Amino acid sequence: MSKSIWWGLCVVVFAVTPTLANAGWIIKWENTPIRKGDRLESSDATAYIDGNRTRLEQDHITTVTDYGKGTFSLLNPKSKFYWSGTVETYAKESVKRRNAVMKSRLGSKASEDSDELPEVDVETLPKITIEPTDEKLIIAGHETFKHVIRVNDELFQEVWVATDLDLTDDLAPKKVAEYQQTASRGMIGNSAKPYNALYRSPEYVKLLKKGFALKTLIHHIAGSFEQSAKSVRESDIAPASFRVPKDYRRVRLQDVFTVDQQ
Repeated sequence: MSKSIWWGLCVVVFAVTPTLANAGWIIKWENTPIRKGDRLESSDATAYIDGNRTRLEQDHITTVTDYGKGTFSLLNPKSKFYWSGTVETYAKESVKRRNAVMKSRLGSKASEDSDELPEVDVETLPKITIEPTDEKLIIAGHETFKHVIRVNDELFQEVWVATDLDLTDDLAPKKVAEYQQTASRGMIGNSAKPYNALYRSPEYVKLLKKGFALKTLIHHIAGSFEQSAKSVRESDIAPASFRVPKDYRRVRLQDVFTVDQQ
């Protein structure tokens, strides 16, 4: 799974002053790509959640998302570069960058691609069904219940939801879905329509309101991806965790990443 596709999944924590803290959540994740049934090397990530804001930390990149304001920031802790803007601007910049790369590879075949976000015709989106199952699993000390998400009757995702975890005050499902609706407009390929359909599904928002998903297994023709929680704890989180440090320099979106990350 290319890093360009999963920019939105990327996150690092900086020192904060405890006296400025607000109650929130800290979740440790394990992310595992799966190819032809084989589990590849996993990577860890840490999510900080509070007030409809998230900070996600991975090895090379940090993302800060404000679902209430509809903003998104990418931070590179190694270079101390960052980019920040609205989710719509981020999606447009991603499309523009993708088109430029495709044009350099394919020449004139990609030269007519628009850098604008396409409008989503909801009438053409595939059917989403979400089915609860009897399967239970203890994840990070919480009992979870498995739900199966299908797109036109084909398996798309498996989601394990902990009904004893209520994070809706800190991460409102409706705001998350609305944010993802904008972000998914920039997607292409076989998964574009399924994701656009999923984030516009009332049943999906209802599922997020049932509890918190501690494990998600995404099925894709190019390979699967699993995200599973290792630990979940309630904690005080300083507001500064969701701001860009003053010693970071703003750059173009593509310049946040090193050459190998691009």
